[in-house]
Amino acid sequence: MARGPALWLGPLLLVSLWASSAPASLLRCLAEHMQQFQESSSLGLSLGPGAVALPKEGWLEQPLDPFNASDRRSFLQVVIQSLGQRCLSSSRAETVAQLKVTEPQVSGVGDRQWVYQTCTEFGFYVTCEDPGCPFSKLPALPSQLALCEQVFGLSISSVAQAVARTNSYYGGQTPGATRVLFVNGDTDPWYVLSVTQALGPSESALLIPSASHCLDMAPERPSDSPSLLLGRQHISQQLQTWLRLAKESQGRGGV
Repeated sequence: MARGPALWLGPLLLVSLWASSAPASLLRCLAEHMQQFQESSSLGLSLGPGAVALPKEGWLEQPLDPFNASDRRSFLQVVIQSLGQRCLSSSRAETVAQLKVTEPQVSGVGDRQWVYQTCTEFGFYVTCEDPGCPFSKLPALPSQLALCEQVFGLSISSVAQAVARTNSYYGGQTPGATRVLFVNGDTDPWYVLSVTQALGPSESALLIPSASHCLDMAPERPSDSPSLLLGRQHISQQLQTWLRLAKESQGRGGV
């Protein structure tokens, strides 16, 4: 898992296991613990400006703006609302049982498909195994890989082979593509798996400071950071350039 700006994701992942069913007093206790940890830790953990403010009654129930990066509830509530649930279970047995369900579901749509794709194509496991990781060691790689076998009967060796095959087919972090702009935000844990530096004139890369997962595709808002606004402008300009070049090529009888 990426460290640095993405560390605030850790407590949210922990809270997401039980937050919406927990009383506000429990949330406040967690925040107090995190604040004490920040003050005493030699790791220099930072959850961002204002992130240590203690939750109040009704904190989670307030209206949500899912694209407001400064609202630390956003990740938690987006997950809960997208799953159609009031809380997320922390039971491994329940997780495995839910992933084994093949009938159409009202909630948890896409969970089984996503896990299957990680097992058969590209991995993409967010873990916390680094010695400096201040959070739970539970989301370790062996635990993630075990789901492939428990749910789909796929061995760990088959997952490794599938990831290697995918990287070989698509080129991994050197895909050799043309007219591709790789866009990432540096607070997205998955950006380390992407292309973050230009590989050539036709393979550009854009790493937006302080931007989270897919934030560049969200509607513009007054609260958007200057770096995000500049990032969107860069994307627009690059697309316009490629569209112009494509039109000129068609005019000359090219493809």
